[in-house]
Amino acid sequence: MPCRVGITTDPDTRRAYWENHVVGLTNWRIINTFRYKSDAQEYEIRYANRVGCAAHAGGPDTSGTWYVYRFDYTRTRI
Repeated sequence: MPCRVGITTDPDTRRAYWENHVVGLTNWRIINTFRYKSDAQEYEIRYANRVGCAAHAGGPDTSGTWYVYRFDYTRTRI
């Protein structure tokens, strides 16, 4: 089953986004939190490489707590 790792300052909105872009989203969880985006981004990349999940660096920097999330899914929507 494919998996995805990402970072966000708004986990609820990000989950809603992914629920509209993948089929069969399961096991959504926050795996770590950080004060700075750079730290969250570094963790995201290391974690994704270690467990074999897809990840995509990008997005604007903003203030607030950064959440690193992970989920499994069946496939992307067409």
